Amino acid sequence: MSGPPGGPEGEAAGPFSPPAGQWKVVHAVAAFLGGIAASVAAALPVAPGGITPFEAFAVVGPAQSLATIAVVAALKWSSRPAREDLGLRFAPADAWGLPAGALLQIALSLLLSVVVVVFFREEAPVQDVVQVVDEATGLGTRVAVVITAVVLAPLAEELVFRGVLLRALAHRLPRWGAVLVSAGAFAVGHLLDPNAGLAVPALFVAGLVLARQVLKSGRLGGAIAMHAGFNLLSVLLLFFT
Repeated sequence: MSGPPGGPEGEAAGPFSPPAGQWKVVHAVAAFLGGIAASVAAALPVAPGGITPFEAFAVVGPAQSLATIAVVAALKWSSRPAREDLGLRFAPADAWGLPAGALLQIALSLLLSVVVVVFFREEAPVQDVVQVVDEATGLGTRVAVVITAVVLAPLAEELVFRGVLLRALAHRLPRWGAVLVSAGAFAVGHLLDPNAGLAVPALFVAGLVLARQVLKSGRLGGAIAMHAGFNLLSVLLLFFT
């Protein structure tokens, strides 16, 4: 695979060809940790009595996503001239990402089911976020789940992992290396949920697909739509099955 100018020698430019070296891995780490810190701060007032599904998706989740987005925005405008374009653009063709993300969810869920059958004699652990969504009842709670899981989380995660991190890595690694490392970071980042270990391989594959989409188009719109479709199908299945 080829990479942008400023990357390893011999790589060619393409749609994804940012100017050299303005985004750094530490910026992605700062945005990710900023979101975690905000979610902890939002959870502290309600944690002693137990966090309800509504509080998880109407308070804690949005705090994490919005703080992550805010850190990226602050970093982008913290230097003059402003940092390189993150590719946060949408085109009509990006709408295909919604059904494509749903199909990716189906394929990876089937693969995960095979892994569970082959390697687990008993029921596999269920991710904490899946349990919370499964317990969500009431219109207000379900609306909060959809807004957070289908809108805010995809936007925040794509900005960090395929916006900042992938661009930072593409200046320092061959494109295949940038794709692998960003996908690995995306998957490992979900291990904040102690029951998410089984989902890590599927999330890694999803990260590969999303990174390749950004490299191909040079913008985040298609990846955000795919991520939203991926999460939307999960949410709908938990609501109605």
